[in-house]
Amino acid sequence: MSIRAMFSSRGFLIFPVTVLVLYWALMYYQGANIAVPIPRITTFVMLGVMIVLELTFRYRNRVSQDKLVLRDVTSTLVNLWGTIPAMTAVFTPVVLFAPELFFGRSLFFDSSEQLGPFWLQLILVMLLYSLLKYLIHRLQHKVQFLWELHSYHHSVTDLRASNTFVSHPIDFALRNVLPPVVLGIVGFEPTAIVFGTGILIVTATLSHCGAGLHAGWLNAVFVTPEIHRWHHSADVPKGHRYSVNYGVGFIVWDRLFGTFYLPEEDGVPAQPKKIGHPGGLDDESNYLRLFFLTRYLPSFLQFSKR
Repeated sequence: MSIRAMFSSRGFLIFPVTVLVLYWALMYYQGANIAVPIPRITTFVMLGVMIVLELTFRYRNRVSQDKLVLRDVTSTLVNLWGTIPAMTAVFTPVVLFAPELFFGRSLFFDSSEQLGPFWLQLILVMLLYSLLKYLIHRLQHKVQFLWELHSYHHSVTDLRASNTFVSHPIDFALRNVLPPVVLGIVGFEPTAIVFGTGILIVTATLSHCGAGLHAGWLNAVFVTPEIHRWHHSADVPKGHRYSVNYGVGFIVWDRLFGTFYLPEEDGVPAQPKKIGHPGGLDDESNYLRLFFLTRYLPSFLQFSKR
């Protein structure tokens, strides 16, 4: 195979190389403690790389998102610069109360050494972090109130870098703020948390990339765009009640709990014909309407009158 073929849209190197480069960049940034004037700069770098890939390798079933740019930018800034710091401040005292109440200390384990050597903690961090996200994500589809919050994210009609963070703040916080806080109070070595969650943060973000790329062997381990598109399919695959591929970062829990789904056609992963809300609801283009849950306000008011 020629170099050009390997780096074509049907090649197998671009996505894995992108994951490795972004993971290295994230770890270098964390380790070097580089001071920058823009909070969450590494996330914006990842989104920029995704946009370049989307423009270079166009997905065959792409749906224009041009009219939703303002909504996408607003939601991204609100969640990255507002939701994360605000909800971290809310969740941390609440979660810290549990070990203090039951064990009389702020951490479940007195010392990180009790959790084993660094390599074991690294594995445990990745497994626990991805399991927490998987379970929370499944609940967001099963519990009606949580689904109403989460459904705005499922109304997007195409996976793009621009709508990666299109979510109601509460929905976003449950899945993205609570798990890291839990890891912190367990008592893991901080370095293990940084390296362990880092690879999952990179793959989870890239899973929303709208480029027409094949992930190859990464589909066996991580949640890739080819896998995540089925989670956003407007038609839930037969045999599954709510959705499939709930994993965020790792796909291991979907495989273990029977929610993994990635059909193939001619040896290549097939993709859903349509992405969108499984109930057929339109994408919400107005961020304020999304924020104030106006889609569900009439039913809430009717329920409150009973």
